[in-house]
Amino acid sequence: MTVEVTAVPEKNLFEAEVDGEHAGQIEFVRRDGVIVYTHTEVDGPFEGRGIGGLLVRTALDAARAEGVKVVPRCSFVKSWIDGHPEYADLVGGA
Repeated sequence: MTVEVTAVPEKNLFEAEVDGEHAGQIEFVRRDGVIVYTHTEVDGPFEGRGIGGLLVRTALDAARAEGVKVVPRCSFVKSWIDGHPEYADLVGGA
C-alpha cells in the first residue's frame, strides 16, 4: 500500500491517495494568521489504516514549516494532537 498526501491549497485541503485512489482529506481555513482544521474524512475502505493520522501529521508539519499556529476545530485533529504532545506547541489562536 502506497500512501501519498498532497497539499491542495486552492481547495484548502490536504488529500490522501492510496495506490492512486482518493482515500481521504483534511480541510482547513486560514483565519487571523492561523490555520483552522475543520474536518478530516477517510473513505470507508481505507478506515483503520492510519490514513487520518498521516493526513493530520502532514498538515501539522506543513503548518510548523510555515511558522503558523493551528486551531483544531475538527475533533479528530484535536484528539490526534492530544495523543502526540510533540505537536501541542502548534495550538494557538482563536
